Amino acid sequence: MKDDQHVLRAKATEDSSALLAPSVGIFTPSVSQGELVSAGQAVGTLDVLGVRHTLVVPAGTAGRVSHRIGGARTRVPVQYGDSLVTVSTASVSDSTTSHAAGVATTVSSLSFTAPMSGRFYGRPSPHEPAFVAAGDTVTHGQTVGLLEVMKTFNRLVYQGDGLPTEATIERVVPEDGDDVVRGDPILLLGSEGS
Repeated sequence: MKDDQHVLRAKATEDSSALLAPSVGIFTPSVSQGELVSAGQAVGTLDVLGVRHTLVVPAGTAGRVSHRIGGARTRVPVQYGDSLVTVSTASVSDSTTSHAAGVATTVSSLSFTAPMSGRFYGRPSPHEPAFVAAGDTVTHGQTVGLLEVMKTFNRLVYQGDGLPTEATIERVVPEDGDDVVRGDPILLLGSEGS
């Protein structure tokens, strides 16, 4: 895969700057919420038709990451002009609080990931309860959601190499209707289980 560098365009407001997607593609962030960034620093990559572009903070932009598209997801489909990362210039002096926030959003090392790309739904219909929620225990073979691919709904079944037969769900990452890419975390799991 080819790799090149692209300086992002910033849309500035009074106390923050939104770094905008230069193209349609798959964004893979390399910064987390609360992290300090400055001009010339890479904030992630954008894969556009097999070409990986390293995305760099533009000159005149520095501060703490206050928002990142996709939350804890590791690969996010984006459109041209989407705000990839919001950098808060007002929070530069508040290093202790922001660092704690950044640590809290670290992705769990144990996760159930999307087996294919599609649109995620966590419940069988809008008026029914979710298949699973944070704090639930999930076991092999259990349905944890639906993935819509080309107008067809596929059951997401908890299974996979390296996953315990039973685990506690720390968090369901995507919201109902979120687009996910193959390999994106669906469930962040606790280390408990056998």
